[in-house]
Amino acid sequence: MQTTARLLREILRLIEEKKGEETVVLDVADAPLGTDYFVITEADNPKQLRAIAENLLEGLPREPLAWEGLDSSVWIVLDYGDVIVHVFHKEARRFYDLEGLWGEKPVDLEDLDLSAES
Repeated sequence: MQTTARLLREILRLIEEKKGEETVVLDVADAPLGTDYFVITEADNPKQLRAIAENLLEGLPREPLAWEGLDSSVWIVLDYGDVIVHVFHKEARRFYDLEGLWGEKPVDLEDLDLSAES
């Protein structure tokens, strides 16, 4: 079973491969959502948005539990259980403002032990 730290590390790597921008990780474990982290990233255009999502779908060793918006040009969501990935078009990200909605500040990636095995 893949650990959350390993999953986060892979998600961030795959997003970076497709030039996702302004990527942040929110720790939402204390919120009543049933997940530990939101990963939020953005793209300049619908083609890049789709490329990021497809790279995650093809590159991660497990299927998402659910997904939404693969045909969307504004917001794609991939639910991996302990991590939910939101891929936004830039304008949609500002409009929906998930960071502001949850009142969470982005996690400093240096504080996450992404090398941990458990």
